Amino acid sequence: MKGTISDEIEVNVPANVAWELYGTLHLSRFIVQELPTLLNKVDVIEGDGSTGTVLKITFPEGTPGIPYFKERFNIVDDEKRYKQSQVIEGGYVDLGYTFYGIRFEVNEKDENSCITKFTVSYEVEDVKLASHAFTMVEPLQTVIRSAKTYLTDKIHN
Repeated sequence: MKGTISDEIEVNVPANVAWELYGTLHLSRFIVQELPTLLNKVDVIEGDGSTGTVLKITFPEGTPGIPYFKERFNIVDDEKRYKQSQVIEGGYVDLGYTFYGIRFEVNEKDENSCITKFTVSYEVEDVKLASHAFTMVEPLQTVIRSAKTYLTDKIHN
C-alpha cells in the first residue's frame, strides 16, 4: 500500500528567510533545541546539508516504538526551495515500511510571506501499519507550527 499525507502553513516571512531554516541542517538543530520532546539529538554521519547528507536522528529516551533512524537527503534544491529525504535505516523501516520519505518545501506567496509544506510518502505491505502513518504527521505539524513562530519572531523583532 502506498500513501501520502501533507500539511502546510502560511508564514509571514519572505520565502528565502524560511528556506534558511528548512533548507539547511539548521532545521534539525532547531527541532532539538526548541522541541526536545520530539528529538534528543541529530548527528551528521555524512555531508554538509546538501544532497547526499546522512543524519542519525535519536529520539528522547522513553519514546515508544523506535529509538532512532537514519535519514538521507535525496534532493536539496535551493533554487526551487525543496528538500526530499528518505529513512534508510531504523525507524519506520524497522517497523515494516518499505519506503518512508519526507519532503519539505517553501513556496513564495508574495515578497513578505510564504507557504511551508511537508509531505510524507510511504509504502507498506501490512495494511494495519498504514493506519499508523497518520500519527507520524503530528510531530511534523508541531515542527512547522513552531518554525512559523520562530521565523515570525526572528524577522519582526
